[in-house]
Amino acid sequence: MTDLRDPNFKRITTLELANEFIDDSVKQLKERIKDDQVILALSGGVDSNVVAALLNKAIGKNLYCIHVNHGLLRKNESQEVLEVFKNQMDLNLIYLDVEEYFLKKLE
Repeated sequence: MTDLRDPNFKRITTLELANEFIDDSVKQLKERIKDDQVILALSGGVDSNVVAALLNKAIGKNLYCIHVNHGLLRKNESQEVLEVFKNQMDLNLIYLDVEEYFLKKLE
C-alpha cells in the first residue's frame, strides 16, 4: 500500500506539537478567510468537530454551523453537539431536528 501522506507531515505526538498545529492552522485560516463568513455542516464527527473548533478560534462569530438531526446519528450525538458547540463554545449553531420527518420518508 502506498503512503499518500505529505513527506513533510509531522505526527503530533506532544502537546507542544498539537499547540503548534492549532496556532499554524488558525493563522492560515485567518489569512485566507479574512472578514468573510463561513457556513459549516457540523455532523458531530471528529472531522467536522475539529474544523468547527479551529474556525471558531480563527473567525469567531463569522462562523455559522448547521447541525441536522436526521435520526440516524450515534446515541446522544445531537445533544452532545448542542452542549459543546452551542452551550460551551457559544458558536452560531443552527440546529434542525428533522428526525421524525426523515424517518417517515424512509418508511
